[in-house]
Amino acid sequence: MKTSLSRRGLMLSLGGAALLAPTVRAQSKITLRYGNAGNAQTLSNTFNAKLFADVTSKTGGAVAFTIFAGTLGGEQKLLESMALGSLDIYNGAYTGTREFDILYSPYFFRDGAQADRVMQGEIGAKASAVLQKRYRARLLGTGRLGTYNLMLKEPIKSFADLKGRKIRTAAIEGCIEGVKFFGGNPTPIPFDQIYLALQQGIVDGVLTALNPGVAGKFYEVCKYVVASDFGVALDKEVISDTAWNRLKPDQRKILADGFKSLEVTDYYDIGLKQKDADLASWAKANGPDSVIRLDAGKLYEELEPLNSRLANEVFGPGAWDAVKKA
Repeated sequence: MKTSLSRRGLMLSLGGAALLAPTVRAQSKITLRYGNAGNAQTLSNTFNAKLFADVTSKTGGAVAFTIFAGTLGGEQKLLESMALGSLDIYNGAYTGTREFDILYSPYFFRDGAQADRVMQGEIGAKASAVLQKRYRARLLGTGRLGTYNLMLKEPIKSFADLKGRKIRTAAIEGCIEGVKFFGGNPTPIPFDQIYLALQQGIVDGVLTALNPGVAGKFYEVCKYVVASDFGVALDKEVISDTAWNRLKPDQRKILADGFKSLEVTDYYDIGLKQKDADLASWAKANGPDSVIRLDAGKLYEELEPLNSRLANEVFGPGAWDAVKKA
């Protein structure tokens, strides 16, 4: 039996196909929701804006992103939102896991280069496995944001002068233990509440990554900043398993490879170069005496007993030796 279409029927069929095609393409487009506690000007968010634009371009628009920078709450809330499915990608310091948290102890790493080598090895693999099991998410990569620094209302002449001072930290074990080591009183406060805590005198100072501190204008409510490092800032870029599984294999590769490639130039290198500019911003706001430079030459050795204990407790005997060899 032969089947024929009238001219009108053919046109309707073609028209239906033309209308259907955009719908199919629209349904195949994936939009991932990204969150970070800092504002849009922070290095973490300018990096991700560039990364996401690159991924969208290389996937022909099939993968797009919505960026929430400093609008959805603190890091713990963001990470929990990702685990619950209301956010797809989280970027920040907080993980609530000892495996990542102890890495923030002052002078656990000598610098960002050593941190990268450790994260590429067995310790990094163990930390990532714990993160995935707890949050049903995978680590895309670790962004070396620069240094953690102390910002203080009153000056100090040595780190020993932190004794008795209330210092805001993230709810991160390494930061808390580092402040305790010098006799300070660590006070965990979410990042999005730091400015108000300083303004109201709830804390005497803050320990956080330098770049977000400047982007958040903490120098308006906290006169002094200690230029000497107090740790390495390591942002975790985490994507939920659900979001990851929505991506096609080639799209996953574009996203993962893009992060790895750009992290060196647009996270680590820029972070190193940005430190002087960030300190200059502090000095411009509060005068040259507001930037405090301490002798930190012996801190690695002074803090080694603390860092050795943390590493071997969390990762097993010999872990600290592995860190030092990296």
